[in-house]
Amino acid sequence: MKPILCFGELLIDFLNFNSAHEGGFDLPEFRQYPGGAPANVAAAVARLEAPARFVGQVGDDRFGRFLTDAMVQLGVDMTYLGVHPSAHTPLAYVFLDDDGERSFEFLRKASADVLMTPEDLPIPAFEGAGLFHFCSNTLTDVAIARTTEAAVAQARRVGATISFDVNLRHNLWPKTTVDPAVIDRFLRLADIVKVSKEEADWIEASGFPIEEWLDTVKAIWVTDGGGDIRVLTRAGDLLVTPPAVKAVDTTAGGDAFSGGLLRALNGRELSHLSQNELEQITQFAAACGAKAVSRAGALPSLPTWSEVSDHWPFDA
Repeated sequence: MKPILCFGELLIDFLNFNSAHEGGFDLPEFRQYPGGAPANVAAAVARLEAPARFVGQVGDDRFGRFLTDAMVQLGVDMTYLGVHPSAHTPLAYVFLDDDGERSFEFLRKASADVLMTPEDLPIPAFEGAGLFHFCSNTLTDVAIARTTEAAVAQARRVGATISFDVNLRHNLWPKTTVDPAVIDRFLRLADIVKVSKEEADWIEASGFPIEEWLDTVKAIWVTDGGGDIRVLTRAGDLLVTPPAVKAVDTTAGGDAFSGGLLRALNGRELSHLSQNELEQITQFAAACGAKAVSRAGALPSLPTWSEVSDHWPFDA
């Protein structure tokens, strides 16, 4: 089985569970978790007993060391992780509402991940990769977008299938608004796209119709929380209903879905898959996502192979 290579941010999620009342103040309490969308996907792949590599950059600080150790413990190949000598590891504060839905505050200005240059990319990391996965948080400014484009080009050179999770975070972009033209440009570099319905609606309202992505993209998965998942291909559309679960924390739900999706697609040519096979692959990915949202934290909530193997769409 070829390795799945994930590129992007590896950060600390400080997750707010409750508050303590002290000295007349309600003081939020936070617990430290490993996080970052592409890092979560790499960990999800590894938890599903497939080879996973990660490329990105952390700071030479206690947070960076904590994250590296956590990813190694989860089974991700961290050989190619960069360590910036002076920039800090990125941090995110995650607040949950009563339904487990998230809001974010990021400490990411001039952090190690966004200072990675094309020259910093470890070319050996791409060798033998079957899939290359990235997200939009490495498109937020010109410099890191240039590095991401170089990484996509290198993945294409080695014959990897390109996966893009749109994963919009408006407050990470200049003027706190995503540039839809940048998203559209990188969407068209991908073979596989995962996007939430809310994100797809926003991109379409910005003048970039989702159906036009199929000019270059082979398959698009549109998720909708606990609602039906829409799968778009040039052969047609299908709808898949995910398992119903009580959401505790949705932080890693989409990343667990992506990990399951990539695990199932690894080594398979998209154009050769039937609609029935795509439906079963989507059901497997949805089972992975459902398991993750039923537990707290990002990486700790990701399902193991034994927890979801009954949903595997192919013969063992």
